[in-house]
Amino acid sequence: MYSGMTVSYKTIIDKAIRDFGFNYDISEEEGVEWLAEFMAHTNVGVTMDNKIAYLHVCDGRADLPFDLHKIVQTVVIEGIESLEEAECGRGRMAPMRWATDHFHGRYHKDDRDYTSESRETYTVGQGYIFTSFSEGFLAMAYEAIPTDDCGYPTIPAEQQWLEAAAHFVAHRIARRLWIRNEISSDKFQIIERDKEWYFAQAVNHSKQWHNVDEAESVKNSVVRTIPDLQAHASFFANMQLPEQRKFRPKAGTGLISTLNNTASMTANPNSSTSTNP
Repeated sequence: MYSGMTVSYKTIIDKAIRDFGFNYDISEEEGVEWLAEFMAHTNVGVTMDNKIAYLHVCDGRADLPFDLHKIVQTVVIEGIESLEEAECGRGRMAPMRWATDHFHGRYHKDDRDYTSESRETYTVGQGYIFTSFSEGFLAMAYEAIPTDDCGYPTIPAEQQWLEAAAHFVAHRIARRLWIRNEISSDKFQIIERDKEWYFAQAVNHSKQWHNVDEAESVKNSVVRTIPDLQAHASFFANMQLPEQRKFRPKAGTGLISTLNNTASMTANPNSSTSTNP
């Protein structure tokens, strides 16, 4: 379970030096790069920062966020003229879809009718997000590698992650020393084995439920008689709310909402439920 607390990359570097005692001076650039690689390799969403970036689209493209790890969802913002207005909560947001047609990039360049039901779409590549419209504004929800105020990567504070990150750094150093014939193959294999074990432990630990509240929300989003086929249009809001179900217990008694009866009995436990004939 990921608590949300993180520690500085310097804590991991100090731990790797203290635990393994390598005769090797780790530069700040090496440590930062290795730990950024470590966080990227985990590919576990709950250890990433959830952010929203507002982007200005010009000539059908906009720069992607520098700390982007994975795009969660993208929307087009209409009715505004600047990013400041978007950040202040103005305009209307509409969800975009991933483009599936080969003429996606041509929508904003001519007036041809490429599809009878054209809606805004996007793709990504070359450091940009490419949209089906030429000018406008976007809001992008994405996962980012967590960083501190100076832009350096941070690591989850759980012991599993501390061990995994320290062993990842130690493995990078040991591999370099092994190539130089400065440590034996047996020692390198031990470090590599432990690195793989702690890495898997940290990833599996992060996949546990945060708490019973998260488990309840996931249960409510899955246990449904009628799937919500329009959830994308509402940005998947309220998927954690339970589905309201109505049953017809007996002929002639009418529809009775079990949820309403339960709520009524909870509010007044001494009262009895009655039905009209």
